[in-house]
Amino acid sequence: MRAAVYIRVSTDDQVKHGYSLAEQREACCSRARILGAQEVTVFSDEGISGSTLERPGLNEMREAAREGRFQLLVVRDPDRLSRKLAHQLLITDELEKCGIKLEFLDFDWKDTPEGRLFYSIRGAIAEYEREKIRDRMGRGKEQKARQGGIPINFDVFGYQYDPETGKVSYLEHEKKVVVEIFNWFTSEDIGANGIAKRLNENGIPTRRRAGRWHRQVVKQILANTVYIGLWRFKGMYIKVPPIIDENTFYRAQEKLKEVRRLYAGKQKHGYLLSGLITCADCGNTMTGAYARWWGKRERRYTCNKTCQGYKNEGCRPVKYILADALEEAVWNQIQTWLMDPDRLAREAMGQIVGQNDPREQIMVINKHLASIEKGQEALIDVIAKGYLDHMDSIEKKLAELKRRKEKLEKRKEELLLAYRQREELFAKIDEIREISESILRRLDDLAFTEKRSLVRALVKQVIVSGRGVPGGNGLRFINVTVLAKIPEQKISS
Repeated sequence: MRAAVYIRVSTDDQVKHGYSLAEQREACCSRARILGAQEVTVFSDEGISGSTLERPGLNEMREAAREGRFQLLVVRDPDRLSRKLAHQLLITDELEKCGIKLEFLDFDWKDTPEGRLFYSIRGAIAEYEREKIRDRMGRGKEQKARQGGIPINFDVFGYQYDPETGKVSYLEHEKKVVVEIFNWFTSEDIGANGIAKRLNENGIPTRRRAGRWHRQVVKQILANTVYIGLWRFKGMYIKVPPIIDENTFYRAQEKLKEVRRLYAGKQKHGYLLSGLITCADCGNTMTGAYARWWGKRERRYTCNKTCQGYKNEGCRPVKYILADALEEAVWNQIQTWLMDPDRLAREAMGQIVGQNDPREQIMVINKHLASIEKGQEALIDVIAKGYLDHMDSIEKKLAELKRRKEKLEKRKEELLLAYRQREELFAKIDEIREISESILRRLDDLAFTEKRSLVRALVKQVIVSGRGVPGGNGLRFINVTVLAKIPEQKISS
């Protein structure tokens, strides 16, 4: 018999319970050999919480179980498998379907209705206890915060925190950077992006000392009340040493508010395809830019990235595509789809018509399964009648039939899922047809926001390649590919 051992330990487990991987490995392997295992495989996870199923060792063990590489699994206790009852039951059910016996060292597991009930009750109680502990810890943190203490690890640029004393103090070299950021912003004609660029050019490191400063990080610093001595935690403020005086901080807030107001004013130049366009030449997304071109300001799309923090600056020389021409081309394509509501359905159907109907394959599998079950019953009947002369070959045949049955059942589950997805797609086609017919009647009256919503409902991505030259409809020598969420079309000009 081949056996497997699963062991897991987190830092908390070692401190509270004295568990260690070596101790679990020795105890579990010893039990496996006592139960008759000639070969024992160990799967382990170290320093990983039992609250998640995404663990390398656990994943490897489950895969080995599905492949039939062992017949017995030995574990210290159910908490080693998972700290969540639902996950424990899921793994136990998987092992049972694979024909694997489960053995716990510190828990009397019985594969009976009563045993399963007790197993579930034990898991539920353990999970309840953990939730109570989590709740108590949360309330303890809030109580500590009300008393002016730091309830969690305090990791803020400009400061350092000593968990042993609970004290917050300045980190002098970062404190100077914070002061400069506020002074630059309030006394110079410079924005968050300009400050990020200056910090990068001066080689000033970030808190993690890796990567570059980004304008969003600068904005977060400028808007954080922690720098006037008020650190926000769950709706309350905890006092810490201030770095910036209140007058400087509120001048910065006024400027941020003005910047937001000016930025909001620019939104009158709406961009229909914002967030959907990708430049095929450099790989960047393309965003709206109200740019000056030959002395005239126009709406355009560009892959150029001037904000600090972007690794890819985009095409060089800078690429600009006329927004009106590009939006018109894409909108015309959408109108073409909508003018014939049934066309959408036909093109979507083309993706699935011609494929084999999953139901037909399911019927074939059901026949094979029925045949396998008859074969198993016949072999079991032979054993029951005492014909044991060829016992070894009979056992091999039963094992082979079991493997075939498991593969067929797995394939059947895949086909059932494919069938459900197929039916959902049919339903979606009907929905798109209905939407198309409704919108078609008032297509010319749609507001910009409605147009944009329609574009996002139908268009998955717009890919632009080439640079183009002035003239024609503004898209000369530019290739535009419109990928729809169901059908796909291509416009070239």
